[in-house]
Amino acid sequence: MQQYKCLALPGWLNDADIMKSLMAQLEKALASVIKFEYLDPPYDVSKSISQLPSHIQVPQGVGKTLYRWGDIHLDHSQDIANLRAKIINDPTIVGVVGFSQGTLLVTELGQLAHTDQELRKRLKFFMAFSCHGIKAKKEIFSQKRLITIPTIQSVGTRDPLQMESLIQSSEFLNPLIIQTDSTHRVPIFSFEQLKKIQKFVQSALEQPKL
Repeated sequence: MQQYKCLALPGWLNDADIMKSLMAQLEKALASVIKFEYLDPPYDVSKSISQLPSHIQVPQGVGKTLYRWGDIHLDHSQDIANLRAKIINDPTIVGVVGFSQGTLLVTELGQLAHTDQELRKRLKFFMAFSCHGIKAKKEIFSQKRLITIPTIQSVGTRDPLQMESLIQSSEFLNPLIIQTDSTHRVPIFSFEQLKKIQKFVQSALEQPKL
């Protein structure tokens, strides 16, 4: 049986190692059907000439380079182009999971798939854990279309961005919404929730792409 892969996109200040630690439970539960490839965001979080959203702070004196998605202007266009190329060039990649700021790239890939037939054929599912919390301008939001790629969206009752996560779920057509008592993180799932996620991924992989 072919081993499919899913790209895993960390959140703000996170890297591939942190994302892997957050995904340990889910990775184990899905090991028989999917392999996760963890990516480092490409930009130094301390370097930006754009005004950051009020809830986002750059930590001082951490002693480690911290990363984010989005260039010096917080533009994600190059990130999306790089992710698209990676997906198109590797036929085993069939899904993308994002946490926090990583979910912003999930939604942008979903929007791109409306006009990019090759990308749409490759992607079988998304997972979005907590919301990125970055508010889109009204004129940009009004141009969005419902993302039809099957998606899991988690909503944590103790997440300060709980409402934003619910709003984000409205970008997807019939998402599988999983409610947890988590804070802003990849949730710790119950046994029943893990079984639901396993069924979702298995079903997505078995669906033919038109």
